[in-house]
Amino acid sequence: MKLIITTAASQWFQQHLNLTRGQGVKLFGKTVQPHHVAHTPDQGFAVEDDLADAVLTTSRDGINYYINFADEWFFSGLVTTVDYQSGTDQPRFTFTKEQSTMTTTPTSDSPTPATDASTAASQKFEDYWE
Repeated sequence: MKLIITTAASQWFQQHLNLTRGQGVKLFGKTVQPHHVAHTPDQGFAVEDDLADAVLTTSRDGINYYINFADEWFFSGLVTTVDYQSGTDQPRFTFTKEQSTMTTTPTSDSPTPATDASTAASQKFEDYWE
């Protein structure tokens, strides 16, 4: 799980949400109906400064962009890029599957899943959610 905020998106958030350095923006996924996950360009965000439940945080221009523990399932196994789309004057979310890296231990010929350092989750865990 990775989170990328472009400079253009960060500038949009700062201007439209009146953000100042040190503030936070929580990102979350929208579901179309119960149990239907839609990784579309239009996802949710809210100004929230409390990072206590954050599992992934990235900073751009002094603003903290983060994903909470409760929303981790939505972003698990994905690289989420938030950019600015001038045609709609809105942030645009794109999702790509995170590339799996397999490692081999010296005592075994079978590959073992790499661990995601940001969440301490194994690739096997992330495959479960997809």
